Amino acid sequence: MVDSLIEFLHTLMGLPIFYPLVVLLIVSDALAPVVPSETVLNLAGAFSASRGVPNVWGVIIAAIIGAIIGDNICFALGAKLIHRVDRLDPDSKAGQAITWVRANMNRGAGAMIIVARFLPWARWVATIVLGSVRYNWFKFFFFDTIGVILWACLSVGMGYLGGTLLQQYPLLGMVLGVVLGSLVGFVIQKLQNQIFERSDVRRGISAV
Repeated sequence: MVDSLIEFLHTLMGLPIFYPLVVLLIVSDALAPVVPSETVLNLAGAFSASRGVPNVWGVIIAAIIGAIIGDNICFALGAKLIHRVDRLDPDSKAGQAITWVRANMNRGAGAMIIVARFLPWARWVATIVLGSVRYNWFKFFFFDTIGVILWACLSVGMGYLGGTLLQQYPLLGMVLGVVLGSLVGFVIQKLQNQIFERSDVRRGISAV
């Protein structure tokens, strides 16, 4: 069964329609962060390294296009979607993301936008919250594009690395890529929090 699944994925990823499907998937993930887009990018990267398809740069470009479109739709609909954000359980992952976004938005929206791209619920909340408070769109687009490019390259790149290390086992390579990608997002968030906390201490501001 595993071999059949691998062959199916290999065939699908070798089709030209795979890249538009990646765009649609990433847009859907930006609008509703329940679609495992990072997993798909990790898997595509792993297959690219181990099987030669899909084209790694094609996947990265498709991911960048989809993420920019999805994030900007969320930003544009921020005022209408903010009520849904406010109704989320504060103890849930989404609720914790709200607290993180609002705390870091006051410290530095630009860095927060970039880091939030690596955190599924946080990036969804961030785009909506910033859109609802009429944050400058040009600044949002600039920082979001930087975050999207880094996110796409790292998500696909981690899968590609996993596929290279485990070339004969693409599914295990994908698992390794997912683990590496998750670690990257975790490390980036922790580094950002430490930088802001040290800045707060220097300015005599208590951490939120």
